[in-house]
Amino acid sequence: MQWIKRLFGKEAPRIPDALWQFCFQQLPFLEPLSAGERIRLKAMSEDFLARKSFTGTAGFELDDETAVLIAAQACLPVLELSLDLYDDIAGVVVYPGSFLIPQTEVDEAGVVHEWQEPASGEAVHAGGAVVLSWEDATDMDAPGYNVVIHEFVHKIDMRDGNANGCPPFLPEFHAGIRPSHWQAVFAAAYEDFMSWVDELEAQLPEDFDDSRPDHAERYDELFGVLPMDPYAVRHPAEFFAVAAEAFFVLPAPLQEDYPEVYELLRLYFRQDPLGRA
Repeated sequence: MQWIKRLFGKEAPRIPDALWQFCFQQLPFLEPLSAGERIRLKAMSEDFLARKSFTGTAGFELDDETAVLIAAQACLPVLELSLDLYDDIAGVVVYPGSFLIPQTEVDEAGVVHEWQEPASGEAVHAGGAVVLSWEDATDMDAPGYNVVIHEFVHKIDMRDGNANGCPPFLPEFHAGIRPSHWQAVFAAAYEDFMSWVDELEAQLPEDFDDSRPDHAERYDELFGVLPMDPYAVRHPAEFFAVAAEAFFVLPAPLQEDYPEVYELLRLYFRQDPLGRA
């Protein structure tokens, strides 16, 4: 714990080489990065660790490995942009597992419904923190899934207000992207993806129960053809964040099924994961 404690002192953190190599072993999607990109990612991760506070909660004990693994993944989307995109982040809060988020919904009759929903991550707007479930952050079994990238992309999306799936376009980086074109491409892809998910859901048993092995197997068989997590259908902002997860972690299916989305993400993040491979 001695190294991570220095994050809050005057000394700028320097990630030991052995710890940085450990990070790459745990995150195979970083392997295709070039030598130059690895150097820049390490420097940016050290800067991120110096700028942001890390807090463990609900009994979770932070250590050096946890902090570096989160920092490396958080910095990947802004590797060719600017860490200033994360100025709005107060810090990073880490739970050992999923946590509950209050939800509110007003139905057509005007009745307010309130409940708590388990979550693997949350990006709190208006200067709030990024909250992560460490159990979910270390889940590498689901193809294309990455809760750390997901939540930090939400914070990028929130730079100009609430998350809506249309991130801020910075003049020095995004002069070639027309916001109207971005909105048209993502809206069309979102509608198409929702229809695709609806068609798959219609093929599930009427009494579907994911705790039943046969039902879970059927779900995996059907939804395994998707290029990204079906959670993307919940909102245009979720579609953008989930697409960004796939772009960095498992880009080939996304490029095959939604090439225009892939191309805009390539232009926005100024990275080409498939080109690296």
